[in-house]
Amino acid sequence: MENLYSAPQADLSQEPTKDETYEPQIFSFSGRIGRLRYLAYHLAATILIYMVAGIATAIVSALSMDSTPNFGLIGVLSIIGFVVFIGTMFTATFTYVKRRLNDLDQSGWWGIMMIIPFLNFFFGLYLVFAPGTKGGNSYGPAPCKNSAGVIIGGLMFPLIFVVGILAAVALPAYKDYKDRAKAAEARTVVAPD
Repeated sequence: MENLYSAPQADLSQEPTKDETYEPQIFSFSGRIGRLRYLAYHLAATILIYMVAGIATAIVSALSMDSTPNFGLIGVLSIIGFVVFIGTMFTATFTYVKRRLNDLDQSGWWGIMMIIPFLNFFFGLYLVFAPGTKGGNSYGPAPCKNSAGVIIGGLMFPLIFVVGILAAVALPAYKDYKDRAKAAEARTVVAPD
């Protein structure tokens, strides 16, 4: 009779060859992804999650415009939607952080640093700028070359980030400028020369 508690007899000493590559999947928890794939996949997942959240918000808003809205149901749906949204964003973020860390030949557990304020900024910069290991590592073979879509998506992520920061600064400044211009115009109308 065979001992059910014996160690497996598989040869685990073989590492992947240096030339072996694989095609990473966007919705996978395992495997390695490089810097551009990290940005592109994260951007694609974020856009998809926000689109689904927008549709869900529109549905809940349509329910609240009913002639006799049920605010208890709308509140419960809103809370459930928010929890699902946060959970999905959290899962997507940690999935891509884990895969990026595996490309750096590091354990995915280092991704916990993403929840530490201030440190997460520098850790995110490390994930974006640190080159992955060449060839295979202990987490599998290297990902294949980036496609044009991955390159475009990866380069769009920082562009969207910069445009968002500029808009966050410029829009309030423009509103302040318009308010001051209206006030100056009102002063000239009230007190003509």
